[in-house]
Amino acid sequence: MPLLVKCALIHYQFETIHPFLDGNGRVGRLLVDLFLHWKGLLSKPLLYMSLFFKHNRQEYFDRFMMVRHKGDYEQWVQFFLKAVIWSAEHAIEKIKQILLLQENLRQRVIEKKGASLRSIQLLDVLFMSPLININDIATKLEISFQVASGQVKLFLKLGILEELTGQKRSRRFAFAPFAPYLRIIEK
Repeated sequence: MPLLVKCALIHYQFETIHPFLDGNGRVGRLLVDLFLHWKGLLSKPLLYMSLFFKHNRQEYFDRFMMVRHKGDYEQWVQFFLKAVIWSAEHAIEKIKQILLLQENLRQRVIEKKGASLRSIQLLDVLFMSPLININDIATKLEISFQVASGQVKLFLKLGILEELTGQKRSRRFAFAPFAPYLRIIEK
């Protein structure tokens, strides 16, 4: 049986069993990603099917009922596969938007006098760790505190980092473009 069909049936069976008092829907949808990741169909669990099911909530429940009352699994599997396709396309679009944001920022960094390979590496780090301090940067980039501090100054000038603490020591910084990054993910 194809993995996606198995996954559709697993999801249906889990939701039918409804083993917990609360959170069955969330856990059931999470199991989809984890199963596909475990079976090697996804390199990372990035398929967010919950949004599709939320947009099609009534149809989602109606199709469950069609399986329960009529034994019509085929229509459920077709609906589930439609959700997989929509979710995959949605994820690809979000990834493209994030990569475009990353490339635009990379160009801003490259065009700035004083930028280096470390600057590009720092930008990559910020996409993974949007709240950071100079020690974190030094550790992640395997550079000295002074070199990391210089990179922070450059990124502050570019508006890529914002200082959060207002202190002279133990300062923390936020990835300033994190708001657009979050908006992409939240949409």
